[in-house]
Amino acid sequence: MNPAEEGRQPVPGEEDLLLSLSRDSSLLVFLRALYSLMLDYGVYLPDGGEPLIFSKQQMVILVEQGETDTPLKDMPALAGRGLFRPIAAENLDEELDALVVTRSGTRVLPLLSALNPEEAELPEWWEAPVPFAMITRAGMKLNPTAILMFGSGLERLKVSELPDKDEFIVQLEGRAKPVFLAFRRLEPDIFVLDDCTGDLVEAQDISWWAAVGRTWVSEIEARGQTWHRADSQSGSRSWPCEWEGRFLGYFCVDGPDPSSDKEPKEPRKRSAKSRRRASRRNNAPATTVTAAKEDEVLKAIGPQTMALLAAGQSREDFSEDFLESESGRGRGKK
Repeated sequence: MNPAEEGRQPVPGEEDLLLSLSRDSSLLVFLRALYSLMLDYGVYLPDGGEPLIFSKQQMVILVEQGETDTPLKDMPALAGRGLFRPIAAENLDEELDALVVTRSGTRVLPLLSALNPEEAELPEWWEAPVPFAMITRAGMKLNPTAILMFGSGLERLKVSELPDKDEFIVQLEGRAKPVFLAFRRLEPDIFVLDDCTGDLVEAQDISWWAAVGRTWVSEIEARGQTWHRADSQSGSRSWPCEWEGRFLGYFCVDGPDPSSDKEPKEPRKRSAKSRRRASRRNNAPATTVTAAKEDEVLKAIGPQTMALLAAGQSREDFSEDFLESESGRGRGKK
């Protein structure tokens, strides 16, 4: 894929080999490619980051250190750990060919072309009324539709911090309300943008109510009760469940409602006089005998003694007190 006019002739099978390489290729695979293409240097161009130049000898050392299966995109991390030192561009001949790996693919280029890329070539459909975003070494580039919909500030996103996935979501900062954009890969370095704010907010709302329901169910299970889902009401403890106007069935709890199990109240203490009255009401024969004896006593004491009753004291109260006193006297005589 390297032009013939640049002074290098492709080796047999070079095109297929380059197509098989990517940023996810392992270091061992990349090392074999360097030997197959008879190249001594490789260049990794991360999105929005500085070019990383390394030699074939450095690759051999990394493989011997156990980094055989490490993907090429982890080379910056390996350099950060001090496993190798990237080569400075000024120490190499700019006309020297190198195996260059970018997001969009792998090519054989002179170092001068690899380190100073030209402006990315835009596809013919770039001006279509669809929001597109292109990720380049210089940053993110938007088509007019994307700028109109989301603003040019989106181009300030740090492409080096974007996930290396075919689809991901980014939250835009500096907005009065949350705005979420979905990036869906269309080509290796071009994405279609979609405002997924509504869907994401709805998903968060669903997650919240799902958590509420899970907490409620856990509380029910902790009480030793069971539950089930039904298409119709099952028992008295059934609740209809709906979401956005759609009926989803009934949530039914089995077993008695614990809140209905009221503890019995402690009986109120009654006075001795009230207990005597209750005893007469609950024991009819005893009441009849007492009433007959009471009439005999009243006839015996006569109307003058009746006049001594305190104001407001009933015949029944007086009779009770009198009978008790007479009974006490009788016991004393004995």
